[in-house]
Amino acid sequence: MPAVIAAGLLAAPACASEVDTEHLFGFSEGADIGKKGEGELEAETIVRQGKAAGQYGALSEALEVKYVFTDRLRLGGRATFSYHGISGVPGLPDRGSGGMQGVSFEARYVLVERARAPFGLTVIATPRWGRIDDISGEAVRSYGGMLTLVADRELVAGHWYGAVNLLYDAGATHVHDTGLWQHDSKAGIAAAIAGRVHGELFLGAEVRYFRVYDGLGFDRYAGEALFAGPTMYVQLSPTWTMSGAWNWQIYGQTAAGGGSLNLTQFERQQVKFRVNYHF
Repeated sequence: MPAVIAAGLLAAPACASEVDTEHLFGFSEGADIGKKGEGELEAETIVRQGKAAGQYGALSEALEVKYVFTDRLRLGGRATFSYHGISGVPGLPDRGSGGMQGVSFEARYVLVERARAPFGLTVIATPRWGRIDDISGEAVRSYGGMLTLVADRELVAGHWYGAVNLLYDAGATHVHDTGLWQHDSKAGIAAAIAGRVHGELFLGAEVRYFRVYDGLGFDRYAGEALFAGPTMYVQLSPTWTMSGAWNWQIYGQTAAGGGSLNLTQFERQQVKFRVNYHF
């Protein structure tokens, strides 16, 4: 599927569209940022569930404000709150607690405008600071950031759209209980497609592949995972949109091997639900 969509991005005829592709593809990103002077409020919920044994659930709620300063540049700030419910999972302490997880800053810059070229191309930089570990829910102090390159294309005028994402993520985490620092990095590629099914309702599918490493520069391979699932996007009104995705891990491995899924660095399933208000 990634190869098919990538080929479509290059081969399909160019055509400008009024559809904002940013949230059209679920977990995957679209290249649009909005128009100069526009603002946006976003509420995003992500649920991650399932480990090799026991009960595992992680819920994050993020609130973000964004503003488009120029036709090519948008900046935003986000605060994230999380809750972890863990019981009987090997290697993780039992937990049922939540709190303020961290904050992040986002800068999006449009390198190529889709309306004036065969495809849209945007680079996204997202530095972050955190105080709760994403997997274990432990108290930590973490610093990191993600760099994402996003390409998208209108495949069939007004009806079908495709996107490809490339990402690099790295972080350093200080665990309070042990006093140790951990460094990790992640590379990923995602491909998605979405089509108009009725009015302003779009349905689609995405595939996402990740490789995890110990060290900030891909030092030692730690594991990999492949996710796939359906996506949804609907324009409720000129100012309100709603979108979501449900991904399952369909393949995974750790450096230690064994099994057909990676349930150490990832979960069995991930669900995203998002509501946006444009002003």
